[in-house]
Amino acid sequence: MIDPRALAIVLLPGLDGTGELLKGLSDQLAGHRPVELFDYPLDRQMSYAELVTYVVKRAPNRRFVILGESFSGPIAIEIAETDPRVSGLVLAGSFARHPLPAQLAPLAWALDVRWVPRRIVAAALMGLRAAPEIAAQLNGVLAKVPREIVRARLHEALRVDKRDRLRRTKCPLLCLHGRQDCLVRKKSVDEITDARPDGEVHWLDAPHMLLTTHAAAAAGIINQFCSELENQDRQ
Repeated sequence: MIDPRALAIVLLPGLDGTGELLKGLSDQLAGHRPVELFDYPLDRQMSYAELVTYVVKRAPNRRFVILGESFSGPIAIEIAETDPRVSGLVLAGSFARHPLPAQLAPLAWALDVRWVPRRIVAAALMGLRAAPEIAAQLNGVLAKVPREIVRARLHEALRVDKRDRLRRTKCPLLCLHGRQDCLVRKKSVDEITDARPDGEVHWLDAPHMLLTTHAAAAAGIINQFCSELENQDRQ
C-alpha cells in the first residue's frame, strides 16, 4: 500500500508525446507513489507555452515532483519555476537550451523521420544494444505521430532557451543523463549545472532514451530523490 504522504510524480514524455515509452518507468514508480503519466494531443500542433498550460491544468491538486524527458524538459522547467505545487524537478536526457544550433530550426519543417531507416532511428535513440521488443515499440509509437506534429515539436526544441527560468527555480533538481546519449550532449548538462550548481546529477551507462532502456535503474534514482524530499517535508 502506498503511503498517503508520498509525493506524487508527473511524467512528461519526449518528442513522441504519447507517454507509451514511459510506461515501464511509470510501473516501477507506481509501487511507491502516485504517478501521473501525461500524453499530448496528436490532433493539433502546440507550442511550448501551450503545452505548459495544458499540463498545469491537468496536474494533480497536491504537491508533486515534475519530470521532463528530452523534449519536455523546458516544459518541466517553466512549471517548476511558476507553479507552487512543484516540490522537485527531474530532467532526464534533456536540456534548458536548444541542444543543437538554432540555425537548424527552419530545417525542422523539412524533416520526416520516416525517411530514416528504422534501425538507425532506434540506434540513435536507444543504442545498439536495445532489446528488439523495445526498438519495435519505439517504431510503432513513432508511426502513430503525424509528421506535422514531429516537425512542430522539433522546431520548438531547436529555438527554446529556458536557462533564465531554470536559474529562478527554487525546488531541488535532479538531472539524469546517459553517457551514450548522442543527441543531447554533455554541453546541455553543463548548461543545466551552470544555471543550478546545487542540482544533483546522475550519469547512467545508457543512451538517450534511458528512461525506457534503463527503467528500473532510473526509477530507483528518481524514487530516492522523491523520498529525500518527503523526509525533508516531515522534519
